[in-house]
Amino acid sequence: MKAFWRIAPWFSRLVLLLPTVVFFMIAAKYMANPIQEAATRQITLASPDAISTARIGFGAFPLAFAILTLSCLRRRLLDGLQLVTTVLGVATAVRFFGILVDGAGVESLKLLLVAAIFLLLLGAALIIESRRRRYERERVEPASGLPDRMARASP
Repeated sequence: MKAFWRIAPWFSRLVLLLPTVVFFMIAAKYMANPIQEAATRQITLASPDAISTARIGFGAFPLAFAILTLSCLRRRLLDGLQLVTTVLGVATAVRFFGILVDGAGVESLKLLLVAAIFLLLLGAALIIESRRRRYERERVEPASGLPDRMARASP
C-alpha cells in the first residue's frame, strides 16, 4: 500500500498536466490568430473590438488558467485539481445547457463526452490526493486519541 501512496501524486500531476497543456494550446491559438480560430466555428469577428474581445476571452483566460495550474503542479496539487474541476465543471454544465437550448451539434456532443470523461479522472485524482494527504498526516501524527493540537503539545 505504501507504494501506491508514493505514486499517487504522479497520477494526480498527470491528470492536472493534461488540462494545463490544453489551456496553453487554446490560448496560443486564439492569441495568435483569433479571426481564423473563430471562423472555424463560423463566428465572424468584424471589428477590432470584436477581435480584441475574442483574444482576451478565448486566449487570455485560458492562458491565466494554464499558468495557475502549472504553478500548482509542484506544491499545491489539491488546489490545482479543485481549480480545474471547477472550471471544467462549469464549462461542461454551460455546454450541456447550450445543447438543451440551442440543439446538439456533433462537435458539442464530442466535447461534452470528453469533458465528462475528464471530470471522472479529476474526481478520481481529487479523491486519491485527499486520501493520500490523510494517510501522510496519520503516518506522521501520533495516534494518542487526543485532538491534534493536544497530541502535539503533550510530551
